Amino acid sequence: MELPPPLFLFLQTNKRCNLRCEHCDFWKLDDADRARYLGPARRRELLAEFAGMNPRGSVVICGGESMLDLEDYFHISRGCRELGLTCLSVVNGTRVRDEAMAERMIREGPHGISVSLNSHRPALHDRTRGVKGAFGKAADALRLLLAARSRAPGSDTKINVMGLIFDENYLELEDFYAFVLDELGADKLKLNFLQPSFGQMALVDPFFAAHRDVDPDRLVEVIRRCDQRFRLGLNPLWLHQVHMYFSTLRACPDAARGWGSHTRTPEHICNTYERNIMVDHYGVARLCFSGSFPGMRLDKPGDLRLFWREAEFVRTAMRGCNQFCGISHSVRRETSTCASRRPAALFPAARPAARTIPVLADRGS
Repeated sequence: MELPPPLFLFLQTNKRCNLRCEHCDFWKLDDADRARYLGPARRRELLAEFAGMNPRGSVVICGGESMLDLEDYFHISRGCRELGLTCLSVVNGTRVRDEAMAERMIREGPHGISVSLNSHRPALHDRTRGVKGAFGKAADALRLLLAARSRAPGSDTKINVMGLIFDENYLELEDFYAFVLDELGADKLKLNFLQPSFGQMALVDPFFAAHRDVDPDRLVEVIRRCDQRFRLGLNPLWLHQVHMYFSTLRACPDAARGWGSHTRTPEHICNTYERNIMVDHYGVARLCFSGSFPGMRLDKPGDLRLFWREAEFVRTAMRGCNQFCGISHSVRRETSTCASRRPAALFPAARPAARTIPVLADRGS
């Protein structure tokens, strides 16, 4: 059976952020080694190669806060538009400050823009994001983007909210949906669930350990109520996985270790290796964001296709991975809504490992 092409190409553009989120360590990093990053010309080659592999594919711009580097940000989004690719991005909203920027985003930015919000309550969002006033900037960005889209006849830009669900907000989901869909008028509220902190740098993960006490039965009850009220068309298999995931977290004896925890989910719910290629700042491609699995440095045209074709031994290993990140919006097998469900199986059963990827990158690259 011929290998299906990747559906998504994730491109990391920077490592820094202007917020101080409790559930993320990226703001502790910087771009001091930017000289080693992929340049615009090589990035454009990767976009063209990906378009050749899948003309209907999607490219996701990743950070840090990717809009801190607008030249890189719009270089990618414009390149996608020129190549006929769909471009997607999650931002914190702090750089969409006026009508001019909002209109530029609609005109030449991503086709799908998600603004991160942790709650409909300003105080909770600001506290967990670590900067006072972050909620107001995110909400204003959404209003500006929606208004700019209304002034652009024929625009198909999707404007969404990406919410993080944890112990302090899961019982308020119905009010959160009402704020996002009815008051703001965004297209969708996408739910990401608590997992170990992004880019965790220390041996202890305080936020993950302190905010995992989510009652899975009550969470599912609340989500079902939202499904009925807002006609979300939710996927029952996804809802089952959400219940399973939080049941696992509640019983996790070593949650304070974060990504270092030995606990695993009892079900395998990820399929990133069947559809995603993640390319970091230095041009190293992997099948997920984790450095636990080998990657390949993309030095020349053709390397992206080579990596995808020859990575079966990585896929074989990843089929047994049950880490907490399997619930992530970008890697989980089941989508939240039935309308956007992916095919149940894109790949045949595991074939014998073929260790042929050249120039494997180590975990520190």
